[in-house]
Amino acid sequence: MHNTAIWGSASTGTCSIVFGVSPDGYDTINSQEIAGDVHSIAWAPNGRNLHALDSHSSGSLLTSITNFRMSEDPNLQDVVGIDVLGNVTSASQIVAHPSETLMYIVTKDSNELIVVSLAGDALVSNSTPILRYRILPTSLDATQFQSSSLAISASRNTLWALSQSSLQAVITAFTLNVTTGEVVDVAARASWQGTGEGQLMAAPFDGGDVVAITDSPTGYITILGLDQSTLPSARIAEDFGLHDYLYAMQVDEEKRKDIQMAAPKIKSYGRVLVDDHVNLGDCAWID
Repeated sequence: MHNTAIWGSASTGTCSIVFGVSPDGYDTINSQEIAGDVHSIAWAPNGRNLHALDSHSSGSLLTSITNFRMSEDPNLQDVVGIDVLGNVTSASQIVAHPSETLMYIVTKDSNELIVVSLAGDALVSNSTPILRYRILPTSLDATQFQSSSLAISASRNTLWALSQSSLQAVITAFTLNVTTGEVVDVAARASWQGTGEGQLMAAPFDGGDVVAITDSPTGYITILGLDQSTLPSARIAEDFGLHDYLYAMQVDEEKRKDIQMAAPKIKSYGRVLVDDHVNLGDCAWID
């Protein structure tokens, strides 16, 4: 069932379950109740471990990850253990690398990208390295922002992170090592105005580093991509009214201007207003 089911989590904010539903809706399995706020799950590359992110573990402020072992006939009752991540709070989303044993976590209040290796049934120990990366540039007041969403491009070249304040959204594109999945550096940043709490979904095709954003600003769906060319202009359409909302942000002020011109840029493929007043949830791509 675990290869074909629809998986998710349900939370009251203090109590949660993880569930699986067969595509026809006939078979349903639930985990036992988890004392915490689980609203993000991720599959390990081996397909045998399902990781459920608890943004505040068991009433405390610490982040934890419940690791379920999945058999051919899964029941969500076989819990390998619970990883407690020290000094990691207010986690918002967990994403697994599609082939390596790396988990990427975004924290809402501290605006950090956390990278940790969770291999099979092995749990986090004091010797497990936890890497941290700042999502926002130092030029912004990070206390005004919350980072909410992550996505990995189908190319495995880019990890996208989205942060939002009451007035501005910032998207950051991290370069990944295609072989190991390790974070290399920040490739590009861009921003736009508007309220909302957006969600990212990477396109399933390998033809480009493309991502869709829902509800940032509220009611909009936006399509962005990472332009790896050396052209000074990243615009690809003549309708500037559809694309001029996007503002490039400096990644490294010490870079020379000739290098800046050759650096990757985040470009707009356009956006569409779905509804002025309705908050949008996750989206899905059809390949």
